Amino acid sequence: MSKGYVFRSAFAPYILEFLKMKGNLVVNSDVYRHTLQQWDGAMLENGFNELYVTREMVSAWENSLRNICDRTSYTKHTQLIQFLKYMCRLGIECFVPRIPKRPSSMYTPYVFTHEEMSRIMEAIDKSEQKGFRPKSCLICMPCLFRLLYSTGMRISEALNIKNGDVNFQSDLIFLTKTKNGKERIIPMNPELKVVLSQYLKYRDMMPVEGICKPERHLFVSGIGKPFTATTPYTFFKKILRQCGIAHKGKNQGPRVHDLRHTFAVHTLQKMATEGVDLYAGLPVLSVLLGHASVRETEWYLRLTREFYPEVIDIISSTTGGIFPDVDKNNMYYGKGN
Repeated sequence: MSKGYVFRSAFAPYILEFLKMKGNLVVNSDVYRHTLQQWDGAMLENGFNELYVTREMVSAWENSLRNICDRTSYTKHTQLIQFLKYMCRLGIECFVPRIPKRPSSMYTPYVFTHEEMSRIMEAIDKSEQKGFRPKSCLICMPCLFRLLYSTGMRISEALNIKNGDVNFQSDLIFLTKTKNGKERIIPMNPELKVVLSQYLKYRDMMPVEGICKPERHLFVSGIGKPFTATTPYTFFKKILRQCGIAHKGKNQGPRVHDLRHTFAVHTLQKMATEGVDLYAGLPVLSVLLGHASVRETEWYLRLTREFYPEVIDIISSTTGGIFPDVDKNNMYYGKGN
């Protein structure tokens, strides 16, 4: 199925309107379109021509989803449920299935408090190198972790930044190697600009030939070589222990990636307290995070509700039921963002 697919079931006009409404929020609504194409096809194939939804019709759609993993099934069910609830609000009788059990591979992110972030940054700043270790990356850590927290970029994106990608004249950082393959631009706030300038001042003192050339990596070890995400991950676990923040082990977190989640939640909370229109602000945050669609960013609202309930009160007055109702145990695709 493709964008050229023509919806032909009894639900066609409602699907198109739903996708249009989603399109006002979603950068790329293809994820919804594909699921609803499957729904449309299942209705035609099974001869369901009436404008209502029964358990039998949902089962027919589920049977058409062949060879998909539990995580994909979970995603498609949440998307269809949003559409069915939209239909219900229009007065069309619909059976709305329950959300499937969350796949075990899904991860509920850890959101650091503002106080925890202060302790983490203080511990990073006080870190000292013991002994002579020319390959150490400690010089990068204060700047790297502030960059992650203040921009929400992924660790892989940060480690792929080249010197030439940082423009101090326009206060912008250009990300050329991203998860979804799309380049994006990240603004530098004044504090981050100062931190980056200080880091470069001392980094460029290292006796490494060509360390400041545009094509060289921004973050390097003491011998001028780039490093993998394993290095900051190991360092971060040490910092968490120093701060008394329990690390639950592999794939349990808190993780370096949780700084990205923390950035998103703290940004939404700041928007709410400053009176920013979240209906307009959410797509902006989505673009800044590099999400393929606002659907991914929507989940942060569920996460934010646990810490700042007023955010949901503000946005619900304008978005109605556009956002999925998900309990706190089914909150977020941690690895997918």
